[in-house]
Amino acid sequence: MKRSLLLVVLLCTASIAFSQNRSRQEGTITRMRMTDCIAAQHPLMDALSGNRGVATGELCPEYVLVTDSVVYVIVGKGSDQLVPLAETTFFRMQHNELLIRIDDAKRESRFHVKEMVLRPEWERGQQLMEAAATASLHQRVDGVVLVNARP
Repeated sequence: MKRSLLLVVLLCTASIAFSQNRSRQEGTITRMRMTDCIAAQHPLMDALSGNRGVATGELCPEYVLVTDSVVYVIVGKGSDQLVPLAETTFFRMQHNELLIRIDDAKRESRFHVKEMVLRPEWERGQQLMEAAATASLHQRVDGVVLVNARP
């Protein structure tokens, strides 16, 4: 009886651990900047509807998290939520928030999801931004050369 009870408990524990590990996703933090903190009750719904929420005046980190299929723009709830850049990060979604465990911390850090974009669309947008930046740089260089070339 004790063996069967122990076996049932072991199987339940293993299935729970396996299901929790499968819900974790993997991505890379590629960019960080400091922005105004957003105090919103439903940040994901606000982001999807186009509302930006109310700025609190405090600066919070905003990260770009790139996965295989989706790119997330996430905002920390406080200025102390710092995540290492260019490292593989494991995260999960829970109650419209993105949770990341940082450096074996006791708790996961919670982030508001500000924006979600499919990766091909995000890459296309990045290419367009780079092309526009390159074009404006060439125009500035040509303008400087033309100004210097005049007697």
